[in-house]
Amino acid sequence: MKKLKISILSEKFIGEANGVYTAFLETVDSLKKRSDVELSINENFQEADLIHAHSIGLEFIKLSFKYKKKLIISAHVVPDSFIGSLILSEWWKPLAKWYLKFVFNQAKMVIAVSPVVKSELEKIGVKTEIYVLCNSVDRNKFKPNPDARHTLRKKYNVSESQFVALCVGQIQPRKGIYDFLETARLCPDVTFIWVGGRPYGRLTADFDHLTSEVDKAPKNVIFAGIIPFEEMPEYYAMADVYFLPSYQENFAFATIEAAAVKLPLLLRDNVEYPGTLFTHYLKATDANGFSEQTKSLQNPETLQKWQSESDMLASKYEINTYIEKILMLYKKVV
Repeated sequence: MKKLKISILSEKFIGEANGVYTAFLETVDSLKKRSDVELSINENFQEADLIHAHSIGLEFIKLSFKYKKKLIISAHVVPDSFIGSLILSEWWKPLAKWYLKFVFNQAKMVIAVSPVVKSELEKIGVKTEIYVLCNSVDRNKFKPNPDARHTLRKKYNVSESQFVALCVGQIQPRKGIYDFLETARLCPDVTFIWVGGRPYGRLTADFDHLTSEVDKAPKNVIFAGIIPFEEMPEYYAMADVYFLPSYQENFAFATIEAAAVKLPLLLRDNVEYPGTLFTHYLKATDANGFSEQTKSLQNPETLQKWQSESDMLASKYEINTYIEKILMLYKKVV
């Protein structure tokens, strides 16, 4: 049988510490295992039957003029994704709308990572055919790991009995860093660990105030910095709950990674979540609510209940199912 020749595009400007890059890595890793696929990364665009782009920079635009009929783009962002992430985003949001409308209309097909993304793209005038296909998780990588739990807790001087709340994401206002710190103050007996950094430096929204708040974080907060993707399963394994107080997410990749490790999910009550996370998460709207939920999870029965909820959620986003669906879309375009 003739192999499907696929070229994957991921431009360097997106960096390596975000969900977009994670989606790229997981897609590539899974497709490499297929005997019916011949895969290229950032090359062989002319020979490819299909080009799947995960970024929308200048390289994507150049390719779109030459290869629109065989170009698929994964839509990871909407205009609101920039608010609270980068400086002056409220001012250049109209330009972002125009740009996103332009680039997504340059593709043959758009794969939206959630129903909300599809809806938002349609609102700004994207006419390209849009399919919803949520991100997925490799449960062979992301799973409970008692050895890693012990090793990492020892590294960060966290006792085996200590209750640990983990957040994964860039340190920026949109991710809810201020409520994260305030919740830590309200729960002094819990250790809070934030994995992620500020890869955009001074372009990060609210940079000076953000730096000040991080510098005076309570003693029960640990900033682990940017961690390589291959080490991330170990960080989830050391935690007891995944706590993401983000104000806006299209499809929070880390939530299903955490769910696969059976971490209860504690999230902000955002409109995006019910369509993808259903009822498998705990929610609140401010630090007081987050602290109450965190304290409730220290009850063994409550913890076990929400561990089971996360396990059910992760089962809905298996990587093998995702790859089969994405191959169906590839063949549809070809």
